[in-house]
Amino acid sequence: MRWCGRASGLARPRANQTTIGVLEHNLLGIPPEPGTAAALVVAFRRAGTCLTHRPLDVTTASDAQRIARCASCGNRMHLGDAGEWVVTAAS
Repeated sequence: MRWCGRASGLARPRANQTTIGVLEHNLLGIPPEPGTAAALVVAFRRAGTCLTHRPLDVTTASDAQRIARCASCGNRMHLGDAGEWVVTAAS
């Protein structure tokens, strides 16, 4: 029996231009084109800010409180009293 379904309705995978632009910058030092999403990501990383922090817990046994680093911008964070990660003020 032949299969009569058509594959034309399936979306073809496409390259993520933002990820490619950021990787070119990080690995090869090629600056992204101005005005693109990749340029915005690189600018946010240089400024040390990001739209949504993604904390990675880096607490060791000798730390008095739980600490983390943001996976996107690299800012230091600590676990606040409310149980949420808070960006640590620069000292």
